[in-house]
Amino acid sequence: MKPLQSLISASMVIAIAFTSCNDKKEEGSTTTVTPVEQSNADNSQQKLEANKKLVTEFYQAFFGDKDSTSIDKYVGDNIIQHSPLFEDGKIAFKDALRPFYTNPNITKKTVDIKHIAAEGDKVWVMVKDVAPNGKEFARLDIFKIENGKITEHWVVEQAVPKESANKNTMF
Repeated sequence: MKPLQSLISASMVIAIAFTSCNDKKEEGSTTTVTPVEQSNADNSQQKLEANKKLVTEFYQAFFGDKDSTSIDKYVGDNIIQHSPLFEDGKIAFKDALRPFYTNPNITKKTVDIKHIAAEGDKVWVMVKDVAPNGKEFARLDIFKIENGKITEHWVVEQAVPKESANKNTMF
């Protein structure tokens, strides 16, 4: 009888041990992150921040400072354009914007980036822009970043209406 009681007791201990080691997270429990996982998360966040910094610097140099060399510094040779205004490629992009750089009515300014976000290899910026005639525009640009260069570009632009159906701003 003693061996049977010992066997039953041992079985109960093992059953309790297995049921307490399930994968379900209890409310209020904490998750342990390994140093490797933390390092990967830190590196990923650093890359996102670096990509946002690259786009912010490019946007200021390009649109704010009217620096024509900014395209050489920040844009990949074979940039893919999703805007119907630009052909693919860095040279075509630069040539299409020559009138912007040479127009004396477009003055240097600090760009007004209202929102910026990054995920994976993409960075989104929402910008408030004012044309030389005073008309305001909302612009959303999406940039793909590869090896520290802008390699793909999407843009949507809309004039800011004088009146709105709500009290919210576009920004």
